[in-house]
Amino acid sequence: MTFPRLVEASPVKASPLSERNDDELMALCQAGLREAFAVLVRRHAIRIVNVCTRFTADRQLGVELAQETWATVWERRAQYRAESGFPVWLITVARNRCRNHLRGARVGLRHESECLALTPPPSPDQIDLLLVEERRRKVRDALARVPRAMREALLLRYAEDLRYDEMTLVLNVGESTLRSRVHHGLKALRALLERGR
Repeated sequence: MTFPRLVEASPVKASPLSERNDDELMALCQAGLREAFAVLVRRHAIRIVNVCTRFTADRQLGVELAQETWATVWERRAQYRAESGFPVWLITVARNRCRNHLRGARVGLRHESECLALTPPPSPDQIDLLLVEERRRKVRDALARVPRAMREALLLRYAEDLRYDEMTLVLNVGESTLRSRVHHGLKALRALLERGR
């Protein structure tokens, strides 16, 4: 089976399906309508690439795992229930795909993605951009050293902007535990960043 491309080669005509919400599209996917799946992929593709990239700290691997996530979504479409909402379910599938890959390959999180590490040679106009990228690199490096449970909670809370009740569905952990992980994760991140100055 071929899946819709994450990046379209040519502009896509407006589809009446694009007016439907995610839950309606998933119901159509469950009935086997691939066009509905294509709309979901176009709607959420960039977010899932970003989720996978953040969880693996590797842009190329993130793109590959995002594609595998979509394959898993199609294969498991019958398991989808609208209670938690499609984005939460989708992020859960992506997170599990990333964890399974990292566990199966026995690969630790990398500190930098090659794509993000590539920067043009400095020029007077690029000094500010270089400083911003250096700060981001320091945060990524420090975040990679925060314990995994805290790192996942921080990524879901701040990078994905999920509410705590949504995070409980992704991580299958109580809300008070997640609040604690975020609190202690921020403290650990702050300490690592201050130590690195």
